[in-house]
Amino acid sequence: MDIHRRSSCRLLAGVLVAGSLVAGGAHAATKSATPAAVAAPAQVAPVFDMAPLPVTTGQLAQFILTSTGQVSGLLLADGTQVFCPRELGDSLPAIVRPGEQVSISGLKGAARPIVRAYAVTGPRGRRIADVRVEGAAIPYDSPSIGPDVPVDGIILAPLYDMQGKVQGVIMRDHSIVYVGETNAARLAGWLKPGATLHAIGTGVSGERGTAINAREIGPDVNQAIHVEPADAPPPGAFPGSAGYDVIPGAASAE
Repeated sequence: MDIHRRSSCRLLAGVLVAGSLVAGGAHAATKSATPAAVAAPAQVAPVFDMAPLPVTTGQLAQFILTSTGQVSGLLLADGTQVFCPRELGDSLPAIVRPGEQVSISGLKGAARPIVRAYAVTGPRGRRIADVRVEGAAIPYDSPSIGPDVPVDGIILAPLYDMQGKVQGVIMRDHSIVYVGETNAARLAGWLKPGATLHAIGTGVSGERGTAINAREIGPDVNQAIHVEPADAPPPGAFPGSAGYDVIPGAASAE
């Protein structure tokens, strides 16, 4: 019986040792394979040399938001409006905060206080550049929907677009009011810096600020008029009409 018991113990010990060796080998193999599995994606390098571009520096006063909440640019303390494409704008809050110094490499407006940014450097040395991946889809903002957001206050400055055209106003409380190029020209008398303004429309209001596409606008609530929002779809046939389902340029439209 003692011999049988000792043999069983030796057999069990051998099985445990073999199992430990197999498990240890599998763990080592997995550990050595991990770095390859979680390798960081390669960074896309800029195609063009941005060093010759003019550099604009200043203190960030606020982000310029779209009515759907994306960052489309920066307003500097001296009034300069910095605009950039979506890919660059989405990264701006990660490198600079309001009140901090920022450096922008980009083209300056000839007659407007605007800059088209191609690269931005934050106060901690982090730099982001306008690098577009070939074939990448261009983001598109559908017309904004949601609850109405009111804006009341005093106008700080006209709001430009990347081509230098007035498209709305920036308020002293940092709210952004979009009215579109056509309405901005028609309502120029109401949109002067220092004037009071009441506007209401769909948009966003949060930590980064407020931005709306105005549907009603005026010097005050009693003088407000209806306007077509800046993101309104182009006019066309009304639903249910004969031309509603006709696609311009299609064979059926000819």
